[in-house]
Amino acid sequence: MTDREHEPDVRFRFGHDARAVRQARESLNPLFSEPDDVIADDVRLATSEMVTNVIVHTDGGGEMRAWDPRPDVPLRVEVEDGDQSVPVIPDEAPAVGGRGISIVAAVSDKWGYETSPDGKVVWAEFDRNKRRRDKS
Repeated sequence: MTDREHEPDVRFRFGHDARAVRQARESLNPLFSEPDDVIADDVRLATSEMVTNVIVHTDGGGEMRAWDPRPDVPLRVEVEDGDQSVPVIPDEAPAVGGRGISIVAAVSDKWGYETSPDGKVVWAEFDRNKRRRDKS
């Protein structure tokens, strides 16, 4: 797990605005200097889904934070919001929408959430070393 006592490498605060999804993805670009980074696409996709969930399922915005303590510790993305309802993976995929957390679970190496009196943090971790070994 990432040492979250240090400032995140990326911090993006967003309002209840659909443009925040694209802006959150773009704010991650400095973390991916290698064009063939094995986690880049999955990190962007999971971040998009987590930010979208805040916009769709809450009345406010939130904050996205990312830590990338290369080389041997997984990259971690957190999205915090002011709603205490916890994310649930549905037993059956709905016809429209509702797949966000399922997608996060599918593309991350590890994910979860933490509740607080002020809301919750949904997080996902992405392990470059594990994925490079898996590709070999």
